[in-house]
Amino acid sequence: IYIVRRGVRFAGMESAISSANEVACKAIDDWASKLRDVSHEIWRRPELKYEEHFAHDTLTQFLQDAGFDVERHHVLETAFRAGAGKPADASTQIGVICEYDALPEIGHACGHNLIAEAGLAAAIGLKA
Repeated sequence: IYIVRRGVRFAGMESAISSANEVACKAIDDWASKLRDVSHEIWRRPELKYEEHFAHDTLTQFLQDAGFDVERHHVLETAFRAGAGKPADASTQIGVICEYDALPEIGHACGHNLIAEAGLAAAIGLKA
C-alpha cells in the first residue's frame, strides 16, 4: 500500500491506514442511528432545489451536534459549509458534498436523502 502526496510515495503505512480505518468506521457506527434518522426526516419532507430549508436545518444541526463548525446559509440560503479541526498543512483539505434536494413528482426517489446521509457519514469518519 502506498500513500501518494504531491508525488512522494510513503511505503509501509499499512498499519496506520488500518488504524485510521478502524477509528473512522467506529465513529460512523456510533452515529449510525442518528444518521438514519436524518435520512428519514429529509425523505419525509421533500423540498425542491433552492427550497431545502428543512433539510438545510436538519443537516446543519446534525453537524453542529457532532462537533463541526457550521456556517449556515453559505453563499445560498439553503447551502452550508462545515469543518472540523485546523489542518497542519492548509493545502491539505478534503471536501464532502451532500445533495438533499428532491425532484418534482417523485420526491426523494432520486435518493438524495441517502446521498446526504452518506456525506454526513463520510464527514464523521474523516473527523474521527
